[in-house]
Amino acid sequence: MILVAENCTVTHPDVARAVREEDVGPLEVLAEQAQRAGAAYLDVNLGAGRWGGPEAMAFVLGALAPWWRGGLLVDTLRAPVMERACELWQGPVVCNGYSGDSGREEILEVAAHRGADLVVLLMARGIPRGVDARLALAVELAGRCEARGVGVDRLWFDPVVAPLGWVDGQEYDAELLEVLRRLPEVLGQPVKTILGLSNLTTGAAARGRVPWLQEVFLAAAAGAGLTHVMADVRNPGVLRTVRALDVLAGRRLFAPEELL
Repeated sequence: MILVAENCTVTHPDVARAVREEDVGPLEVLAEQAQRAGAAYLDVNLGAGRWGGPEAMAFVLGALAPWWRGGLLVDTLRAPVMERACELWQGPVVCNGYSGDSGREEILEVAAHRGADLVVLLMARGIPRGVDARLALAVELAGRCEARGVGVDRLWFDPVVAPLGWVDGQEYDAELLEVLRRLPEVLGQPVKTILGLSNLTTGAAARGRVPWLQEVFLAAAAGAGLTHVMADVRNPGVLRTVRALDVLAGRRLFAPEELL
């Protein structure tokens, strides 16, 4: 299981302040946390506000560079911000992300001419209802990407986790597991997949009350074929689950102390 740290986002007050005041300290701390957790990628989301432009991205990447050696998922709808990240970062950059919604074509174009991988969110005016509708959207979006020169081997499909607190959240997430199982067959080849695990327990109905549900859902998603997970690297239960999944899949040596 490839771990993506979700923590470099301006929805976290410390990161928002660090960007606003150009304070490298909080960014160094989260980079160190991600390294210790064994994350391979760091998701960078500076939002759509006044602090989310190319200059802010340049500051953040400069602050991260001495401490972070992994890849980046650059989470933005602003093509100039994506371009700036691709230009500055020495490691792999994944564009996050493309979908069936309007306003995302420029992100696909950046991925195409930069040779970057691309997260494809299975959304178009919301999450489609039903497994077949989500799979049909995956085929459609993959076709659009291939037409621009971004092959399926460079796509990370995100079936989009729904909060369990939604009226239909359980149904959406049960469908997500079936989408993961069927995607390789529908697309005719192995695929990379990712989900934002924290979304599962977003909202007043679940926040802080059943955090272990993230661990259970991650194990179920792994069994359905999930390859990447975006998660909070400060959540010890999720980190244990990621390590345990790798042990049970033979990708990691069994070391009991890592699972305590």
